[in-house]
This record gives sequence, structure tokens and C-alpha cells, in this order.
Amino acid sequence: MTTVDRTTIYKKNLYGEVAVGYVGADQVIYQLRWDHGVAVGRVNQPRIWRKTSQDERELGTFTLDGRVRSHGLFEGGAIGWVDPDGVVVQAGLILGEEEVGRVAGPQPAAAAAALLLIFLPDDAEANKRAGRER
Repeated sequence: MTTVDRTTIYKKNLYGEVAVGYVGADQVIYQLRWDHGVAVGRVNQPRIWRKTSQDERELGTFTLDGRVRSHGLFEGGAIGWVDPDGVVVQAGLILGEEEVGRVAGPQPAAAAAALLLIFLPDDAEANKRAGRER
């Protein structure tokens, strides 16, 4: 798969941004680990699925214009969108709107949904675990 066939997902950090994954032409969501893609989910228009140890779980949906909705129990509903220029915005009731990353490639809505539904929650969980281990 060439980089033209994929939509790269970038997450903002303190130093700018970092590529965290991509959506391939095969509709699989890959996480980048040591410059290699590891499958973590898939896109089944308009749904986002996450691989689990036993099977897979539907996390949410997206529209072709880039609106993302979560099925989450506590954070369900509209959680963000992708702008026409590829900037991904996370929307929340308490913190308001925040640019959290960007996507580049032929599937911006699916990639934005993967960022909002898979990559950002994984980071939040890892940070929470790290805080408990101190």
C-alpha cells in the first residue's frame, strides 16, 4: 500500500504533531508503531469498529461531511468533526471545542473518526494508568 492510498492521522502534542496511524485503502485502521502499521480497527461506512481481544466493537459513526458521533455510555453523541482543510476538532460540553489533530488523504471523515474514537481515548486511558502508577 502506498502513502497515496492511505489517509494519515496526526495528533497534536506539545511540540506540534505526530503521525499516530492511518486508514488504508483496505478500510483497515492502522496504528503506527516503529513506522509499521498494526491493525486496530476498521471502517464500515459509516461505522468505526475497534478490534478487541475477543472480537470487535462498534464505537461510533461518521458522516461524509465529517461529523463524528460516539456510542459511548457517558460521552455518547456528537464528539467532533473534520474541517475541509483536514483539521480535526473535538467538541465537548465542558471544555468546548479544541483542535486535536489533522488528517491528510482520500478518507478524511473516516480518519477523523478514528482519531476521535480510537487514538485519543487510548491516549487518555494510557495517561490515566500512568497517573495511577506513580
